[in-house]
Amino acid sequence: MISDYNSQKSVKHLYFFFIITSFTSFLYAVFKGRLNGDFLGVEVVLPFWLLVINLLFTILPFIVTWKIYLYFKKKKINKCITMPVRFFEIFLIFLIIWNVAVTLIYGVGVLAAPPYEAPPIIKPIIQIMNRFNYFYGAFIYILLVPKKNKFQFLLVILLLVLAYLRAGLGVLLYFGMLFYIKYFVEVNLFFKKQKIIILILLFFFPIVVNGLYELRSILRGQETEETYSDPILGVLMGRLSSFSDSAFIMQEAPVFFISAQELDPLYFQKQALGGVLSLDYMPAHRPETMLFKFYYENSEDNVAYMAGTQGNLYLSLFKSPLVLVLNILTIFLYIISTFIVFRMLRFEYANELAFMLLLYVLMSGVSNEYAFLIFSIFVYVVLFMVVNFLNFKKKDENSLYST
Repeated sequence: MISDYNSQKSVKHLYFFFIITSFTSFLYAVFKGRLNGDFLGVEVVLPFWLLVINLLFTILPFIVTWKIYLYFKKKKINKCITMPVRFFEIFLIFLIIWNVAVTLIYGVGVLAAPPYEAPPIIKPIIQIMNRFNYFYGAFIYILLVPKKNKFQFLLVILLLVLAYLRAGLGVLLYFGMLFYIKYFVEVNLFFKKQKIIILILLFFFPIVVNGLYELRSILRGQETEETYSDPILGVLMGRLSSFSDSAFIMQEAPVFFISAQELDPLYFQKQALGGVLSLDYMPAHRPETMLFKFYYENSEDNVAYMAGTQGNLYLSLFKSPLVLVLNILTIFLYIISTFIVFRMLRFEYANELAFMLLLYVLMSGVSNEYAFLIFSIFVYVVLFMVVNFLNFKKKDENSLYST
């Protein structure tokens, strides 16, 4: 089908985009002699051949996930759950408004901020509602409904407001990828017909990126100096790739080898439980905090650097070859499970949305982000099953009374 071809082609472009960001970070390190992203400005002392190896290990998880996507794309979906659209709309509006309210009142979900404080009677409700990821729900809805649906744009506006309140502008990247998948044909026609406008937009793009990073820093109460120099290659490309993070681990291998000995052999699996069930399971010593603590004495739970999927595996190897094998299998299980749980839902872009959302998680490599993605979608699966059951029961009762 043409729609299947277009959807596959759109995510193939996204796949290549993340490969390109890694390759760009590699070239930045080679020609500028410095890392970008989280470690912007750090001098590169690794030999060229190790940079090449790090590049290969950086893009390998994306290649594997792309192959898995192609496998599932060819595999027919036999049983799936119909999503009650009207209920879904009402639920998403309620969910987003709830999150706006608790953010304004209690500071829930604000990035780079201390843990929120809420009354004991409210805190359990917040924890329950946090199990429903409003972003993932909105992404599903946007790809579920027709292109001319107006409610999807209301959701976008509300989510942008919430992203502003929580000092997290990463949703802009998600929206870009999401609408590229949905409006693939229209976007490409625009690119072909409006080349002058595209050139103008590209000219102003660094200014926009600079402004967005400055805004994010202001919202988080951080210094904005880095947003004024090299906003595209140094900051944006570096933040869209974990090449520099894992290169830094290789570069400081002796230090991280010693630090990795303090890792729990099951840190990766416990980190997943910490993200889904309770922070009580979250290991205090984990790759993200190890990277941050290299430069800063104190590392709070609200501040960390991503190690990347490959960076996690480097540190796993430093700990033990058995830990490395276990974590490779766990990551593979995460990826497979993500596609399986998305395919439980009846909509055209199930495989594409699974792949799209995995792209960022592959880049960050954080175990609880892998697990929370799976858990969040499964929560929606259960919700829709319950709603469909209640609707079926109600119809059954109505038909009984009518006879």
